[in-house]
Amino acid sequence: MHKNGIIKGVAKKRSRRTVKHQRGIVSTDLAAIATRRNQTAVQRSQFRLAAISKAKAEKKETKKAKPARPTGATAPKVSKEQMKGVKGR
Repeated sequence: MHKNGIIKGVAKKRSRRTVKHQRGIVSTDLAAIATRRNQTAVQRSQFRLAAISKAKAEKKETKKAKPARPTGATAPKVSKEQMKGVKGR
């Protein structure tokens, strides 16, 4: 009972190779990605700092435009029991 001829029929399983290709990131195109990739690290950091300072300036402008809350006209802080006039035991 030798199992000599059984192994010949089994073929080696082939694995699928992944094909590498570039895909665009959501809301950006490949041209924009290529231009950023070709920039140096110094340029990227300068653009980043400019964008951060612009965002901070816009935030300050929106904060200035919002009216300030009145500070002195607030009601005194009293609990509900004190408002009703409930006496202690």
